[in-house]
Amino acid sequence: MKAAETDLLTQALKQCRPLFAGALAFSFVIALLSLAVPLYTMQVFDRVLSSASLDTLLMLTIIVGGCVIAMGLLQLFRQVMLTQISRWMDDKLSEEIVARSVSLAVYTPTIGTQPVRDLTTVRNFFASPPFFQLLDAPWAILFFVVLYIINVTIGIVVTLAALFLLVLAILTQRWPAKRLEAAGDAQIRSMQGLETVVRNAEVVSAMGMIRNASLRWKRHNTEHLEYSYSAQAITAGLGNFTRTFRMSLQVVITAIGTWFVIRGEMSMGAIIAVNILTGKALGPFDASVGIYQAWVGMRKARKRLDTVLTEEAAEEDRMALPDPVGAVQIDKLTYQDPRTGRWQLRGVNLAIKPGEALGVIGPSGSGKTTLARLMMGVKPATSGAVLLDGAALDQWPIDQLSTALGYLPQDIELFSGTVAENIARMSGDPDETAVIAAAQMAEVHEFILTLPDGYQTDIGEQGVNLSAGQRQRVALARCCYGAPKFVVLDEPNSNLDTDGEQALVQCLRNAREAAITVVLIAHRPALLHHVDHIAVLKAGELVMFEEAKTVLAKLSGQNAAARPLTQERQAQ
Repeated sequence: MKAAETDLLTQALKQCRPLFAGALAFSFVIALLSLAVPLYTMQVFDRVLSSASLDTLLMLTIIVGGCVIAMGLLQLFRQVMLTQISRWMDDKLSEEIVARSVSLAVYTPTIGTQPVRDLTTVRNFFASPPFFQLLDAPWAILFFVVLYIINVTIGIVVTLAALFLLVLAILTQRWPAKRLEAAGDAQIRSMQGLETVVRNAEVVSAMGMIRNASLRWKRHNTEHLEYSYSAQAITAGLGNFTRTFRMSLQVVITAIGTWFVIRGEMSMGAIIAVNILTGKALGPFDASVGIYQAWVGMRKARKRLDTVLTEEAAEEDRMALPDPVGAVQIDKLTYQDPRTGRWQLRGVNLAIKPGEALGVIGPSGSGKTTLARLMMGVKPATSGAVLLDGAALDQWPIDQLSTALGYLPQDIELFSGTVAENIARMSGDPDETAVIAAAQMAEVHEFILTLPDGYQTDIGEQGVNLSAGQRQRVALARCCYGAPKFVVLDEPNSNLDTDGEQALVQCLRNAREAAITVVLIAHRPALLHHVDHIAVLKAGELVMFEEAKTVLAKLSGQNAAARPLTQERQAQ
């Protein structure tokens, strides 16, 4: 699939082109209608007052009143139309952006919720005052034309003033730019540090780190404030100068107009008209800083979104395969951390038959969790492949693969909602029969019934209403939801008490009876007696892969041989 075909944002904007063209046309009509007021002023001062004709005044007032009402209706309709475009873009893109953001976050953890914020920036731009001013800007030429018609000298003065305001706008944007960028970077560092402190509030408080953490945050925040205040001072200075220039310009325009009136080259009404027209002609130039900043912000957000939305939605091209039976093969699997360059796995080869259980052990940092993530497809392998029933994971349709896999990671994350919703993987309409079946498979059904509202118990944000062990048991049931054929359990007993561990052992037996292929990563040897084979990793390499009893016997012999040496050293 070509990137251009998957750039959903570009497609959405192309669909909106007729509406944008219509909004631009409305802006032209609005600009024409806005000429009614200054022309009305000229006619009142130059004709009505001199002729004392009330009929003329009434007709002019009715005509201009109609123009003003029409202009207001067109402005309202334009705003409603662009607001609806913004809402339509959100409806069309938000779900896809969230889905792709989550997929990308697996490989790029720093992406966070930035794509969603970028979509908000883009869609809000098209319903914002800067965009309306941008639509009005091309038609400011109408006001310059009328000014030149009224008086060439005043037209030239206003044109030079517009150019000068444009220069001031460029200075206002560029002069403090580096300071603003530095202030933004410092603010990001300070907020990231603060978020880290808040996430680890218990440790920070218990170990007396509050003051040190506060001082560390204050240093970054002070840096942010210094750059920010410096940039604000420059912007405020230029802004005040711009306002002073605009007020002075009005005085100059009035003086020039009066001079021409005295010479008989302009009428009294024209003085008021040129002041009104000058404000409208210079309006886009006054707003150019805001327009430019909003435009640049939107362009940057769109550029970041392009990266997300041009990612190929590979699942659209994947053909449905026969339901898997759980045969897993790992072929020369290798992974190098892109950030550190460290090789976490090197050339691992494994084969697991359907319904078998494989234990994976090894010292800390040996690559066990990395192997688990690669087997679940949440990390891209540097080389090699994980095959499920002979097909690489990226050949399976996402929906089909998600029901075939179950994963219990080390770090348990539950979502706000009920126990049933979490077990059902946050389905909006969970299958009650499948939820109970998963709970029974995981041996947590009786435990759930002891909760205040059973399966309908609200677990709170991130499962705060449950203990660590209870969260792990609910996550185990979630892993078993939908009758998966291949399950990976990474330290599934790390937070369990004795009863919980016994239930986990029974869960492994249930999985064997259901012919579910299980990979179990564990440190406690008790669980290893319930697997068929054991793989031993060391420094990212597979150093042993044999039947469980053989590996346990070898490890037991190594421990027995090492024990006398340890005792001898202690005696010395």
